Amino acid sequence: MSELAVVNQENLRVILPSKIALTLEEVARVRGTDPMEEIPGFYASKVYRFLENEATKYWCFSPAELCDLYLESLNG
Repeated sequence: MSELAVVNQENLRVILPSKIALTLEEVARVRGTDPMEEIPGFYASKVYRFLENEATKYWCFSPAELCDLYLESLNG
């Protein structure tokens, strides 16, 4: 198996920007806001902390799943 096929803490940073952008678009769509408005809250969230840690495997989740997790975290 190629090294590029394995996600690890070092190469996780390659997939996170697009995953985060798509997640923020979904969050903004659901909440009726602008994705840019959602950036500070998302980056301060527990969901983001889990997403940036390869061991949690949150990077496997779809943007819709990450959106749901984030919105649940806001509600309580």
